[in-house]
Amino acid sequence: MTDYPLTFKCNNNCITCISKTSEISKISDPRIQDIKNAIEKINPRTDYLGLGGGEPTLRKEFFEILKYARKTNPNIYIFLTTNGRIFSYKEFAKKLSKLSLKNFRVGVALYGHNEKIHERITRCRGSFGQTVKGIKNLIEFGFHVEIRVIISRLNYKSLPHIAKFAAEKFPGMERFVFVNMKYTGNALKNRKKVLVKISKVVPLTERAVKILKENNVNTKLYHFPLCILPENLRNMAKGVTKEAGELTFVKVCEKCRLREDCPRIWKSYVKLVGDKEFGFVG
Repeated sequence: MTDYPLTFKCNNNCITCISKTSEISKISDPRIQDIKNAIEKINPRTDYLGLGGGEPTLRKEFFEILKYARKTNPNIYIFLTTNGRIFSYKEFAKKLSKLSLKNFRVGVALYGHNEKIHERITRCRGSFGQTVKGIKNLIEFGFHVEIRVIISRLNYKSLPHIAKFAAEKFPGMERFVFVNMKYTGNALKNRKKVLVKISKVVPLTERAVKILKENNVNTKLYHFPLCILPENLRNMAKGVTKEAGELTFVKVCEKCRLREDCPRIWKSYVKLVGDKEFGFVG
């Protein structure tokens, strides 16, 4: 697993961003040669290359980097994380399709089922309409699209509505993912506005998953400790998707029979909320 930021710039200013946007403007983007060197040094046994940001599509060498990544690593799975806005321009989506990338998926962040909720989080007018159109264009050009909902206090009550909206608007999406966020950067700074307990999120997530399953949408749950989920949702949440150094078990996890498959808990979450929600499954 290898993740690499192409740029630290972004055309959103998300209140839940794991980076602190007030500091990002002071950080220089990685040089193109440094990016290429990193791509060249990927371990051949690595099965995943994540390209993100910031917003990676803002990088002027965006297409050049993607072509180089595929040429250098012909078989590696490439995952692009984006807010999807630039793909609202059909020519940009078309240009990406002409690269004929295989084993490639685009993950697009969708924060709400309407402009009010989505843009309350992105803090950027017009971003909802562009993201929705961008997703539609990506699907139209045949890309494997994963829609990601980063859960916060600002949108968790709307999860069933978001699921219904996505199922109706994006029938060609490959899968849908609910993500409990890491509390760093803007998310930590704005924790009083955005932090929500995972135990509060689960019932709404269960309702949303039911809607997606009824519409035959492949669904995943990221960063949901297994002990806190009803049994029917646990298979969707198994496995670690981030570096272990950012994650933790708590004391009660020591004897849990689900420990081996558990995605664990964000360290930043435990620091803010504690561990009272969690309990071992015997």
